[in-house]
Amino acid sequence: MKKLLIFDLDGTLADTLSTLTESMNSVLNEFSFPLVDDNHICRSIGNGMLMLCRRCLPADFYNNEEVYLPFQEKYKEAYARNYLDIDEPYTGLIEVVAELKARGYTVASLSNKPHRYTVDIVEKLFGKGTFAEIRGMIEGVPAKPDPTSFLDIAQKLGYSAEDTIMIGDSEPDIKVSQNAGASCIAVSWGYRTRDQLAAAEAKTIIDNPHELLEILK
Repeated sequence: MKKLLIFDLDGTLADTLSTLTESMNSVLNEFSFPLVDDNHICRSIGNGMLMLCRRCLPADFYNNEEVYLPFQEKYKEAYARNYLDIDEPYTGLIEVVAELKARGYTVASLSNKPHRYTVDIVEKLFGKGTFAEIRGMIEGVPAKPDPTSFLDIAQKLGYSAEDTIMIGDSEPDIKVSQNAGASCIAVSWGYRTRDQLAAAEAKTIIDNPHELLEILK
């Protein structure tokens, strides 16, 4: 039986750092806070929009709800203006995803990015209908590494956790597969190094999208 493949978005399907950094810096500037660079955003993403905003605030305001909650609302407005400014996925992934589907695999996407943005970006880059299910953060549903959305996608598409593989570039992707009782393929072309992925207990790490075709016969 062919398996279900659930792809992360940021750092796995596409490099979205420029849109995140640009949006964040526009709000930091508005609040007269120091700006951040791509490296800071890279270290800060993976656990949802609220956590990203908190991690980009000066340390004195990290736990100050009176600051980071309105800051987050401003960031949402800024990101809504440029989140689709991404021209293409990582090199090779369009062909790799098409070949995996031709081999009988079902592909889905699960991100901690807000749901509407996740759907819009994935469909822009890969076309509508390529992914059987696209799921982002939905209010009231916990983010990765909680397995709720992961298991819901698998069940909706008719797969068990054992027949599902998470493909992602960060700790939440590795941990969600562990929490769900599924497998994981970690990718090093995203926002974490091989050493960081290994430290997160990734058992399989690949460096190029075409390696998926070697593993998933």
